[in-house]
Amino acid sequence: MLQKITPFVFMAVAMAFVPQFLNKTSDSVEQRENVNVSVTKHTQPKAVVPSNAHYTTGKRQVRIKADGHGHFLADFKAGNRSIRGLIDTGATYVAMNRSTARAIGVQVAGSDFKHKAETANGVVKAALKTIDRLELGAVSAKNVEVFILDDKSLNSTLIGMSFLNKLSSFKIENGQLILTQ
Repeated sequence: MLQKITPFVFMAVAMAFVPQFLNKTSDSVEQRENVNVSVTKHTQPKAVVPSNAHYTTGKRQVRIKADGHGHFLADFKAGNRSIRGLIDTGATYVAMNRSTARAIGVQVAGSDFKHKAETANGVVKAALKTIDRLELGAVSAKNVEVFILDDKSLNSTLIGMSFLNKLSSFKIENGQLILTQ
């Protein structure tokens, strides 16, 4: 008689755990379905930003579509402020003007401008500072060196190698820049 009851006991115990298993499975499927979020402005190229790390590799990745001129523009965050940046692999450092630096909380004194930077408009003086954190969606870097130039020397922000080198990889594929961390 015990042999006839034993399979039913095992089945009853297994059935007790099925609802918990189904809830966990449906949660993980929902998380995977909601991985990609689109970050866009009406006239700007679209950047697809994962909300968290890939569920199997643990890597975080951001894809930025090239604009009509082949440039990669995106909204970065620094000091809880949004910065529109042009990704420039030819720039050694992230470069921004003094007004942008002030807006994200970086203090620059006149005596800090002791470096020289080569720009499209010639050689200019620059201050070398460090930003605690620079991020784009799920991809971020800590302690990023930044060249700060006078406002008249630079009217946009360039995201250079001092940020890109902190990532595990970056590549261009099918008209998209893929940043991986």
